[in-house]
Amino acid sequence: MLSMSGAFLRFCAVGVVGFLVDAGCTLLLTQVAALSPLPARIAAFIVAATITWGLNRRYTFKSMAGLGSWVPYVLLTGVGALINIGVYWTWLAWAGIGSVSIVGGVAAGSVAALAFNFFASRAIFVKAL
Repeated sequence: MLSMSGAFLRFCAVGVVGFLVDAGCTLLLTQVAALSPLPARIAAFIVAATITWGLNRRYTFKSMAGLGSWVPYVLLTGVGALINIGVYWTWLAWAGIGSVSIVGGVAAGSVAALAFNFFASRAIFVKAL
């Protein structure tokens, strides 16, 4: 049986990777590809969610869940993403759309969605054990 605290710490470590991918892709898409911040953030979320799905499946929850777990994972974390993006968009409305503000918004949104995403992910991967 996986310990809840151990899984949560691993989930947080994977979240750091997800944050770096999310923020990096968002900056790349806004600053290099000249996309506006919201579409850039949505595209970056899909990339980051795919990477965190793989890491959480194998590393965090040591699950045998296959590719069929990707859709439920992305859908449930999509709810977390709505929380995340809502906080992000609110942050940008308050702080502006400079590079530092964009990264700050990604961070604030990520923290806001952390608990929801942990329990949603746990429900998907633990049932597959």
